[in-house]
Amino acid sequence: MKFCSAIIAFVAATLATVSVAESRKVITPAVQDATIPFSSLGCKECPEHDCNLCAFGRMNTLVASTIDPGHRALIGFHMPVANFQVESCTVQLPPMINNNLTASVLVSQAGPTSWSEGTVNVGSAPDFGKVIASVELPANNNLGFIDVTPACKAAIDGEFSLYFAAGSNRYEFWSRDSGNPAILHITTKDE
Repeated sequence: MKFCSAIIAFVAATLATVSVAESRKVITPAVQDATIPFSSLGCKECPEHDCNLCAFGRMNTLVASTIDPGHRALIGFHMPVANFQVESCTVQLPPMINNNLTASVLVSQAGPTSWSEGTVNVGSAPDFGKVIASVELPANNNLGFIDVTPACKAAIDGEFSLYFAAGSNRYEFWSRDSGNPAILHITTKDE
């Protein structure tokens, strides 16, 4: 009996000296977003049909499409925590609009270029980086949470941007300007 009591006391003392890191959740909305049209044939909705002259940063919806002219949605975030504190992070897009076809959604980290929602276009947008997530968007549904941890961990001064492209078909969702921003869910590990 004394042996068991000694073991229990040892384990309790050991556990008391171990520092346990706590996780906490941080939720933050996108700070800017825009649709970037691109096409080798030209963009009819743009001045002089030139995709370089279009800035779609103040629209109520964002579009991603493979149908020419193609479109990519660009969404910028500012994390209120340091990137070394990030354990994981996911992004949640607002509800989809008129998505009656199954679409493939490609998420990539944008290059480290600053951009402005009111003026960004295909010529001034950040580079399209490595795909970090690929998910299927079923017809007449919304997307669940998408893991974007690599982008959060690579943030510079808390800033990073993501591209949402279509691998197939087209999808459209509400933008920050509609009052429905994309939401970043961060799990941190406080040490």
